[in-house]
Formats: sequence, C-alpha cells, structure tokens
Amino acid sequence: MADPLAQYRKTPAPPGAAPASGGGPDKPKDADGYVAFATKDKVSRLRIRRAMAPTRSPGYAYLLDVVYDGSYGTNFVLVYTFLMVLVRGKNLQSLVFALESGMADYIQEFDPDKWAKPTDESAAFIETIEVVVQESGSSASGAETMGETKH
Repeated sequence: MADPLAQYRKTPAPPGAAPASGGGPDKPKDADGYVAFATKDKVSRLRIRRAMAPTRSPGYAYLLDVVYDGSYGTNFVLVYTFLMVLVRGKNLQSLVFALESGMADYIQEFDPDKWAKPTDESAAFIETIEVVVQESGSSASGAETMGETKH
C-alpha cells in the first residue's frame, strides 16, 4: 500500500551530508532568499531573528497581547510579561494572524547583507524589529501604540 502522506514528507539528507547553504533548524538558508516568517502546527516558542542582534526565543505562554494596526499591516507589538517586541514592515497581516494563532515559528528582520531585496510586493516584509526588555520591578512607560507619544 502506498503512503498517502509521502508527498508531504521531507526527504532526509543522506548520512554525513552537510546542510545546504549553512542552514539548519535555527538558521535561514541564504540561497532561498528572504522570508519574513514561517509557520508550524505546534510551536511553543517564537524565534525572533534580528539582523544585528542575537536571536531571542520567548515562549508563547508568556505572550500577553498582540497590538497591531488592523488591516494596514505595517506594524505590531508583541507584549510579553518581561519584554516588548516592536515590528515595522509591510504586508504583515498574515504574520499577525499566525502569531494570534500561536503558529508562527520565527520572524526575521530583513538583512541587506544576506539577501537581495524581495521583488514580490505582496509578500510580508519586516524592516525593523526592536526588543525592549522589561527590567524587574519596573513597568513600561512608553506609548501604548507605535508612533504615538505620551503627553
């Protein structure tokens, strides 16, 4: 009997083969080009890949809120118990949906040193990711939404 799911399975690499383009489960494959995010069915942590900073991997269990600009798809804020992640870009609606569903595996900021600028104008694109770490005992004292300042 043929395996009905065979077409969906990845073919394992032969033993001793090196991964293509230095990629692995944590690293994007440079040859594949830039992708703003990826999804999986079961995700317990969101990997946040910034161009010039270490990757962070907070658990979805600590995600309190996703604040975004509705149908515009240009920015959102992830509010965790101990940090805030501010993301700016374009066409981010599908990424926000994946985050709300707990299915986003990673998000990554575009790095012009690694990838050519994507030509697909409708694809999700992350220009900047800013991480604000909450120090113990203090509260966030900035604006509630991006682009708005407290008076």
